[in-house]
Amino acid sequence: MTLALLHLAPREDPWATLRAVRAYALEAQARGASLLLLPELLFGKTPVLGLEEALKELAAEAGLLLLAGYMAEEGRRRKNRLAAFPEGPSYDKVHPYLAEGEEGDEGVAPGEGPVLLRAGMVFGLALCYDLDFPELFRAYALGGAEGFLVGAAWPGAYRELMTVLARARAAENQAYLLLASREDTGSPSLAVGPDGRLLGVREEEGLLLFSPDLEFQRAYRAKYPLLRHRREEAYRVR
Repeated sequence: MTLALLHLAPREDPWATLRAVRAYALEAQARGASLLLLPELLFGKTPVLGLEEALKELAAEAGLLLLAGYMAEEGRRRKNRLAAFPEGPSYDKVHPYLAEGEEGDEGVAPGEGPVLLRAGMVFGLALCYDLDFPELFRAYALGGAEGFLVGAAWPGAYRELMTVLARARAAENQAYLLLASREDTGSPSLAVGPDGRLLGVREEEGLLLFSPDLEFQRAYRAKYPLLRHRREEAYRVR
């Protein structure tokens, strides 16, 4: 299977951004991709009326699974969301980013927990600051995840940290990790293998296509069975 991620900056308004996404979605499908991952909050930090229906129509038109990051609204609660279109689960960011002196996820309610996506392989969904929390990714791995799909808007000043965390989350769970970053942040988009190797990097606007080798992953996990070697009873601090 072929997966694609999009390295893109928001346009002047959400609908202009959607038009740009459409062009890349059609290109991704033409190049053989069955899934396209978009960055975090690509359509802005406020909910956009009609956006979810438009994303559903776009995914159906392009003939692929579209993973889109946007701000959702449920009653009076806002959620930083990564959702699958035209049909599929949605993940709400479990760890809103709230750092003193920096713009983040102010006013955003945290999500309730992990969400798996089954689309040719089993993926765990995550957003940006979630990378700082290995517990989430380990929960995914123990739940059967073979890969992670991460939307991000990671500040470029901390791009090296983002790369280190992405490689660590992949390596410690022996899973593939795809990270789609907003081009305006100054941080790259990445594809990482289950051994922590960088398999693809995108710095300029455009698509990064990647085909995970599940046979390699199975052999690697069999040779180095990290998950089976865990000893939970030994991790209690006394």
